[in-house]
Amino acid sequence: MLTPMLTVIFLIWAAVCLGFGAFLIRRAPAVTFGLLGAVLGAIAGFLIANVDGPDEVPAYAAVGASVGLAANGLVGLFVAPGRGSSRTLRRVAIAVCCATPLVAAALTLLLQVACPLYVRGARSGYCNFKDQDLMGGWVSGAIVAFVVDALYVIGLLLVSSVQAARAEEPSPVRAA
Repeated sequence: MLTPMLTVIFLIWAAVCLGFGAFLIRRAPAVTFGLLGAVLGAIAGFLIANVDGPDEVPAYAAVGASVGLAANGLVGLFVAPGRGSSRTLRRVAIAVCCATPLVAAALTLLLQVACPLYVRGARSGYCNFKDQDLMGGWVSGAIVAFVVDALYVIGLLLVSSVQAARAEEPSPVRAA
């Protein structure tokens, strides 16, 4: 029961990241690169952690997602600056800022249902943290990582907005 629910949560998160990235590909390519990096980083974190068994896999996946988002987003700022309307990008940043607490609360509830407290041993699957009872501590770490990642996406949107504003300015015409 535990593993399929974690898989569903991951698939929904990945679909939202990729869909939001596709929406912003022309306006803020750095955000698209960052979100793609987050999905690939989460998969890499999962695969790396799963080599030794299912212990601590969700935490490694969250770290991988954060590293992928940060690295690809930063590269994206230099490789593909924002080209959309700066006003639209600022509005999207505000929308992400307003949605983050609601999504974080929903994600917290979903993760607590997927990995209930005090489930240990073979039944715990990926929710096993080397047989330590963390009382849901990994969930709070994953939520903090999610909020920090959302703030990073907001930052990428705002920097892309500044880049787009500079691109919108007419270039000065030199008098001959």
